Amino acid sequence: MKISSEQVQQILKSYGVKGPAKTGKAEQAGAVQPADDAALSTASQEISKALALISKTSDVRADKVAALKAQIEAGTYQVSGTDIADSVWARALADEL
Repeated sequence: MKISSEQVQQILKSYGVKGPAKTGKAEQAGAVQPADDAALSTASQEISKALALISKTSDVRADKVAALKAQIEAGTYQVSGTDIADSVWARALADEL
């Protein structure tokens, strides 16, 4: 069975695929093709800005660390058993997920 070029084009058309582009005289003469272009979505741009801001901020809150350090040195730092149990439970749940 022979399949003609016309039949192949009909099949490609039914699947929404364009056939090979025919070259024009400008392309044959070595004309410059336009450069590819990519653009980020607005959401992607906002995420990039947020990540840049986050990377500039410090992971350590110096004021909080200084206050806790002073409490520990003074012997006044107290943590309830409930707070410790809550933290252990929350960490265990996070590890499970």
